[in-house]
Amino acid sequence: MLRIKNIISHYPVPILLISLLFLIKVLYLSFFVTPFSAVPDEMGHFAYVQDIANGKGIPILSSRLDGKSIIGADVMGYIENSTDARPAYNWIAQHPPVYYAIAAIPLKIGSWLTSDVNILYRLPRIISSLSGAILLLVLFKIFRTVGLDPSRSTAIAAAVGFIPMISHLSSGTNHDISLLLFCALATYFFTRYIIHRQIRDSYWSAVWLAVAAGTKTMTPWALLAPMIFILILEFSGSDRFKNAIKIIIISISTSIAWMVRNIVYFGNPLYTSGTDRKPGLDLPLQQNFVDFIQIQPVFDRTIQWFYGMFGHFGPGSADFFLQYDKFPRHVRFSVVAADGLPYTSFLQLLAVTACLCVVYISTVIWNICHKKPILENNSLISSIGFHLDKKYYKFPLLIIFFFIAIFVAARLELTGATSLNFISFLPVPLSTFLGISAIPMVFYTTNNIDKIALYGFTTTLFFGSVFLYHIYSGYLIEGFVPALQGRYFYPILPLAILSISIALMRLKIPGIIINFIVALLACSELYVFINQAIPLYLKYYP
Repeated sequence: MLRIKNIISHYPVPILLISLLFLIKVLYLSFFVTPFSAVPDEMGHFAYVQDIANGKGIPILSSRLDGKSIIGADVMGYIENSTDARPAYNWIAQHPPVYYAIAAIPLKIGSWLTSDVNILYRLPRIISSLSGAILLLVLFKIFRTVGLDPSRSTAIAAAVGFIPMISHLSSGTNHDISLLLFCALATYFFTRYIIHRQIRDSYWSAVWLAVAAGTKTMTPWALLAPMIFILILEFSGSDRFKNAIKIIIISISTSIAWMVRNIVYFGNPLYTSGTDRKPGLDLPLQQNFVDFIQIQPVFDRTIQWFYGMFGHFGPGSADFFLQYDKFPRHVRFSVVAADGLPYTSFLQLLAVTACLCVVYISTVIWNICHKKPILENNSLISSIGFHLDKKYYKFPLLIIFFFIAIFVAARLELTGATSLNFISFLPVPLSTFLGISAIPMVFYTTNNIDKIALYGFTTTLFFGSVFLYHIYSGYLIEGFVPALQGRYFYPILPLAILSISIALMRLKIPGIIINFIVALLACSELYVFINQAIPLYLKYYP
């Protein structure tokens, strides 16, 4: 009873109930709705988990013929509905093992209790479901840390749980939701450090960044790098250099260990291929960046697949080649993206939210321009800000970045809008404007909560720039656009939502409006599953 009271003291009943309902929802989807392999790359993720659960250890990335990282004939036979299926190359073995070691636990326990593959192949999904439910609680704590009231904190956390892709990935064997949880925990302790200045919080943030880096190969680095850089800027005291070194070592420890392993096995710390095939075209494309974003549906596809993308991988009559497979398989891959009124409403919500953030950052600029210079502490960023806080530095610097932000955002809006209309595309250029204009502001604001919001804007800009560069360079080398998966943005999602939450708090947006939007998101998600996702599944699983 004491423990229950302690939990309720930290988490009000509404958020506990919402987390529980989310868990029930995604577990139901896991075992009764979402077909095996419907979640992106699930067969590869499951094979990795299966290797660990069966005592084979961490698979070594290799070709199918080498047999060190394969999707077994049993798994492929289940997907192909065949008794003579061949093993397949498992490209997922490029990732570190943190998630897979955890997901192997329910599979191992289940193997002692049943031999029914229809159950066994779904047991690792429990970890994704639990991760999604815990994620909502962590987000609630993050929002409360910056001073958001319990009602709004509950509503915004619930809103994340009503994004169809979040629910979909929480119902499958896939590392993305667990990665999102680990990054949310890193963001929580990062936020606590910025506000309370307790050094132990920075160390806990580094630990969770290390766990995230031990979950996926490269994506977490786009959060790890700026977050560690910010912590180093924010450290104060005589031992800040020592703390900075420790934080760096802790944060990159799992990545370094994985790179050393790759060097031992492959002689390349960033080996992700499993084959000696030379990637790319003989002659790279020469298309410039402006033409690229005008012609290719980079932004609209990424946003759409962030909101909801459902697939099916199963028996078919046509020949289908898996990655690096030498023999065709009689399987079929089908995909449907969330569309219609729910997706349109989501786009409009993003546009309105981005506009509110612009209004909020304008108020921060106003406060900066009307405050007196003050040395808040002896941190590096405070010292830089104090020396830059002179009229002949401050106003020219703010104006220069402000106009750069306007120019880049306007150019992006004019060249990037493709199938999305002008208003629906607004979140992309506006988020760019927020990120650029926030760069000098982080040196001038003395309010830690506003500073966290600014860090969120700049980190989102950094992450988006890295993502866009990767897509563009990959297109030039390969001749086609790489996967435009919105889920790749999950590492920075908690910090980005935190920035939005601070903006809503500062602008005093009424709770009734936020609750109405959450209800709209809930209805939209239900519509997407009933009218788009489930009909796709029933088409192949009558």
